[in-house]
Amino acid sequence: MAKKPTLNDVAAKSGLSIFTVSRALNGAEGVSDESRRRVLEAARSIGYVPNTAARALRTQMPGPVMVMTASTSNSYYIDMIDGIQSGLREANTAMRFTDVAPSGRFDRDLEDAAIQEAMQSRAKGVISTLTLSPDNYEKLTEWGIPAVFVDSQAPDSHFGAASVTTDNADASAQIGRHLAFHGLDEWVLMIYPRLWSSRAAREGGFRAAAHEHGARLTVLECDNDARSAREVLDAHLAQRGTGGRFALVAGNNPLLQGALTALRERELRIPDEVAVIGFDEFAWAPLLDPPMTVIDEDSRSIGELAARKLLAIIARTSSDKEAASVVPSYTAEDREEVTATLLVRHSCGC
Repeated sequence: MAKKPTLNDVAAKSGLSIFTVSRALNGAEGVSDESRRRVLEAARSIGYVPNTAARALRTQMPGPVMVMTASTSNSYYIDMIDGIQSGLREANTAMRFTDVAPSGRFDRDLEDAAIQEAMQSRAKGVISTLTLSPDNYEKLTEWGIPAVFVDSQAPDSHFGAASVTTDNADASAQIGRHLAFHGLDEWVLMIYPRLWSSRAAREGGFRAAAHEHGARLTVLECDNDARSAREVLDAHLAQRGTGGRFALVAGNNPLLQGALTALRERELRIPDEVAVIGFDEFAWAPLLDPPMTVIDEDSRSIGELAARKLLAIIARTSSDKEAASVVPSYTAEDREEVTATLLVRHSCGC
């Protein structure tokens, strides 16, 4: 079955922007007669039929902001959601969330269902911790629903996009410098699958740091959950045998939990036999024995920043009197990268 023509196809055929095409098809002001003629001619030539149901929904009272998380078992997202709620509360905006990667395992059907729910409920906006598929992002945009991506890269789209991400390459470099300070030249990085877009920068940063400091880096990929992390690390330790002291870096909280379990089962002492550093701060990190050294992304602040950014995009898009027919308006400033901080405690040997 051939794909139904979209607003994007009309824009490509006419050579005009999505903004102009949307206004022309909806009879809005501010479009020249020539542009309107080109749009209508392009729409007829490719068989584009405006979605009247979608247009009707656009004119309804917007629903709450939908937050799409990737595993609520990760405390990073719990803190982030708290920040989002704080940011939205200032504008009296409600929030609902859905987990599209239960227990760390991504489910495309859950993503599709979440996008469908966002459209049917006329969500005011979406905050997503996973890079959406191109077709789902296109659906949101054409339905006038803005999105902000956190802890993940925004889709590469001509529509534009908004994101709040961490400088993961710099975070990895900070860890590398600290491991080199301790004289450690054997590093093990436990990391999740490439589906999570933050992996590329973290792994790339570690490879660059290992090269700079003359360290041997082993990358262990596991599923994004504690059980898989324990099994993968245990297999590595069995193969490694009894060697000298080494460094272990866990890519997130669930992987850190699994790694600590594997180390305890093999009776490896922290930090005497293995220095441990984790990505992402969590409430009980200072209470562990020894207290855990972590990279702090301050996910609560990231969530609050994402919420305020989304509200600004909503306000900017809605400033036009014909907002019901306009796709979200993004600018270059809507993509923001923040710097993480290495919180040095005792698990690294300090």
